[in-house]
Amino acid sequence: MISRSLFLGLLLGLGACAQNPEPVVVASILENDQVRAVMAAALRAAAAGQPADSLYLVGATVVTDGIPASAPARFAGVGAGGAATASGATIEITPYFAWGVLEYRWMATTGGQPVYGRATFVLERVGGSWRIKHVHTSSLRR
Repeated sequence: MISRSLFLGLLLGLGACAQNPEPVVVASILENDQVRAVMAAALRAAAAGQPADSLYLVGATVVTDGIPASAPARFAGVGAGGAATASGATIEITPYFAWGVLEYRWMATTGGQPVYGRATFVLERVGGSWRIKHVHTSSLRR
């Protein structure tokens, strides 16, 4: 598998050979990583029971298993005191908004069965960084 650094180097090298290189491709790869990082950080904060207000816009909406939350709270099925891992993500980016779907697994520190969930995010670019405008999480039955 090609490393990300090697891929970016190849991409830049190919762009230099082209008549009209498209730097937008490189920017979208970096933005994809930034959006993915915000989504993953929100998941990790929820699993650790830590506040993540800096990841959310003021007035952001949060829906967990169909129930609106008054503050950025927990992801569906995720409780404090466990470890959450993202198992897959799909992201789309426009100049001002991004949206993504993140599938995750949470395992309580006390053991038991893992809990699976899916989170759908809408993010807005604010001052050069991405912030969560809306997130909807649902438990997945397996």
